[in-house]
Amino acid sequence: MLSEKTISPLLIFSAILTFCAPALSAQQFEPQRVQDYIDALVDRDLNQSIIVGVLDLSGENYYTAGEVSATDARAPKPEDVFEIGAVTQAFTATAASELVVKRQLTWAQPVNAFTPKEVKVPRFMNMPLLLMHLATHTSGLPHNPPNLQPENVNDPFADYSQLDLYIAITVLGMTIPPGQEYQNSMLGYGLLGDVLTLRTNKSFEEVIETYVTRPLALKETSATLDPAKMVPGHNGKQVVPNWHWDAMAGGGGLYSSARDLLRFAAANMGMVKLDADDKRALAMTQNVYIRTSMPNTSVCYGWHMTQKSMQPVYWQSGKTGGYAAFLGFNPNTRTACVILTNSAQQLDDVAFYVLDPEQFPLPKPPPSGIRPVKQLKKYLGTYKVGPDAELVITNDGGKLYAQIPGQPSYRVYPTGTNEFAYATGDVRIIFNDQKGKVDTLTMVIGLKKISGRRVK
Repeated sequence: MLSEKTISPLLIFSAILTFCAPALSAQQFEPQRVQDYIDALVDRDLNQSIIVGVLDLSGENYYTAGEVSATDARAPKPEDVFEIGAVTQAFTATAASELVVKRQLTWAQPVNAFTPKEVKVPRFMNMPLLLMHLATHTSGLPHNPPNLQPENVNDPFADYSQLDLYIAITVLGMTIPPGQEYQNSMLGYGLLGDVLTLRTNKSFEEVIETYVTRPLALKETSATLDPAKMVPGHNGKQVVPNWHWDAMAGGGGLYSSARDLLRFAAANMGMVKLDADDKRALAMTQNVYIRTSMPNTSVCYGWHMTQKSMQPVYWQSGKTGGYAAFLGFNPNTRTACVILTNSAQQLDDVAFYVLDPEQFPLPKPPPSGIRPVKQLKKYLGTYKVGPDAELVITNDGGKLYAQIPGQPSYRVYPTGTNEFAYATGDVRIIFNDQKGKVDTLTMVIGLKKISGRRVK
């Protein structure tokens, strides 16, 4: 489904005057291909619901697929709030950049200039860990803290405190010089967020509000979880708890909407009226620091930058237990794309197609797998697939499901005339059709084959 919201004609006119040539020369994405692709993902039960927001010189457009939940049949709205995971890091780096512009800190300052004296920040020989190393994922710190032992594995960072953070960095050693090698580190960004709170004597929520959301007029972005605004996260078809954050909030602790994230990207492209300091801070986060091991990709301050031709794509993506998010922009074409889904299934390929369709073509959407109910009727029933195991095959609206009693029911998709497979592709079910009648099946799990006989 598609809705549209226009931006200021004056803004569009100004952007056209400045960027007319590259915008007109760039290949344009096809909106229907995007719609077909996200529809197929929802149909295959890979995502519960999806919203794709696109901002370009024509205005602001949204494409949606799926339903928010089993009890809420509406499509997601631009103002709906999702967990955004590591997309938070673009905001954390922006807040730090604002403090650099305001001369309240510098990127070259060592981390131990801010932490308590009793906290031993790791060093490599005589090389200190600097703020720029945290912001560019070149600190050498691991992705997650080594002492992460959550009380609730479904909410892993809720009880990870500042004391836990300090214990982690105190016991860690460094095996490579900081600033030399890209290694994605949630821990590094958690530490950067903590430094910002120490420097400003504010909470992380207050830091983001003071230096990012208020200057950019972002209304739905916050570090405080508001269940009334959230769409529920999912793992498959099951609703999962939201994640809460404490000391690691700088790495993934923000909640936001498609509308806010598009405006944040627009500000990064100079399409939002801001004061000089805010413009300088945003521009600073886009400075390339070092190449990564990802093809054609460098890391900046809170962003990655992928460039296969003349079109640079700045981006950040994130995933939590029940959500996935992507935010990116192409400054040459003045195009931004945000994708939010309340399933832990990422859609980065869709966003790259929108931002640079010439270099990142979108593959054909997977087939829907929907067949007439009459064709599926012969497969339905209960099959004995072991001494104490049964497999129940059911149909719902032309979709075939397989379930072991007591376990979740999973959609299976046609891969042949009488052959179906789970979405992961690692388990296949072959029904043995004898002149239109099915009494047996074969399950193929890797190289192992299991025969099943219909008992009901």
